[in-house]
Amino acid sequence: MDEQQWPESQPIIWQSEERRRSKQIRKEYFKYKSSRKSSSGNEKDEQDSDNANMSPQSPVSSEEYDRTDGFSHGPFGLKPRSAFSRSSRQEYGAADPGFTMRRKMEHLREEREQIRQLRNNLESRLKVILPDDIGAALMDGVVLCHLANHIRPRSVASIHVPSPAVPKLSMAKCRRNVENFLDACKKLGVSQERLCLPHHILEERGLVKVGVTVQALLELPTTKASQLSTA
Repeated sequence: MDEQQWPESQPIIWQSEERRRSKQIRKEYFKYKSSRKSSSGNEKDEQDSDNANMSPQSPVSSEEYDRTDGFSHGPFGLKPRSAFSRSSRQEYGAADPGFTMRRKMEHLREEREQIRQLRNNLESRLKVILPDDIGAALMDGVVLCHLANHIRPRSVASIHVPSPAVPKLSMAKCRRNVENFLDACKKLGVSQERLCLPHHILEERGLVKVGVTVQALLELPTTKASQLSTA
């Protein structure tokens, strides 16, 4: 009996369950639709206000786009090459070790030429032959003081010179000779810009500047030197 009634009651249960679920689905659908209608008005107002704020106040022209986003990144997110990057590479190439070495060699050649000119000026005026180490020959200030007296007699009143007993002057006497030479150059009219410092002579580390001072001393007008000598 039970096995014969079971197939008849099962479709009834399924049908009632199906109707209940369909009602629930329709109920939820209508509820969702009504809430959607109520919220659509607010969303539309917000969207209109957003469009009103964006479009009239901040238009983006094609030129502005080209200046900003159009050229900020190239294909695949890469920045395009610029003239600054090329110039920086050129500067880096110009500062390579070979270029630096050439500049140093050129600077050394200029210094050697100026020192050679200093030697020629001293030897031609004083009629002497200076040793190869001209820095050591000028360090005691004796040759330079004689040059000042050659331009203007008695411009350096007292010169400390070596003697057979003391072939090398003390540092104090060397400094005194150098300072007397520089004072004579000032009195004769050598400008401060072309005047070397005492340590350039005493330390043998500024022969180029010494050459500038000697050249300025030789370029003084003879009339001015003669007027100072007779004064």
